[in-house]
Amino acid sequence: MDFNNSINIAHSLYLDYGYFLTKNNLAEVLGVSLSTIDRRLKEKKLPLHKKIGNRVLFPVSSVANFINNIKDQKLADAGGEL
Repeated sequence: MDFNNSINIAHSLYLDYGYFLTKNNLAEVLGVSLSTIDRRLKEKKLPLHKKIGNRVLFPVSSVANFINNIKDQKLADAGGEL
């Protein structure tokens, strides 16, 4: 995982969303539907998150690391170097 890339992603997300992303924000960032976010939450296939009441919040740093890991995995699956 490229640490500097995670920092850049986190900074960009922070500028757009603040310290936390909601499920709707995460769906927008990942380009998936809200139902996909709900399903992946149940499957535990999303970044670390906090549940506050009935709200689920994703820290920007966790989302940035998650996105960076997805990019690394896609590169590895395509046979690229990490």
